[in-house]
Amino acid sequence: MVKLAVQEIEKIIEPILQRIDIELVDVQYRRENKEQILRIFIDKEEGVDLNVCSEATRAVKAIIDEQDIFYDHLEVSSPGLDRIIKKDKNPARFIGRKVKVKMKKDYPDFKNIIGILDEINEQNLVLRVDGQEVEIPWEMTLTVRLYPDI
Repeated sequence: MVKLAVQEIEKIIEPILQRIDIELVDVQYRRENKEQILRIFIDKEEGVDLNVCSEATRAVKAIIDEQDIFYDHLEVSSPGLDRIIKKDKNPARFIGRKVKVKMKKDYPDFKNIIGILDEINEQNLVLRVDGQEVEIPWEMTLTVRLYPDI
């Protein structure tokens, strides 16, 4: 039984999901209540329902078991309305959407910020907050998530 890093698990399952037109959004692999949880968040242009989750589970379970990745519980689900936005997962498609950015502790200006995503490049993301542009280095972010207006 192998305990791999999240990045290694992503490399193993992402190509399989891509073949069936399912986007791998995020992977969590951690202990919760003394059990090892492998949580896979997926998305699809048409949306995610139980059938899509079942299809993704069937597609990745064999390779996960073949690679001997240990887990007590395997969960596959939608990332939700507040889905995470990652630098390496085509973040430009979220330009114009409202996001919440959590900053690293050593970032001097603020801990969290909510604004409209205006621009993204390799080094920074730019938010529009109250009519002002705020440039944030990717390296100083903990998480960037969609912030739905509900």
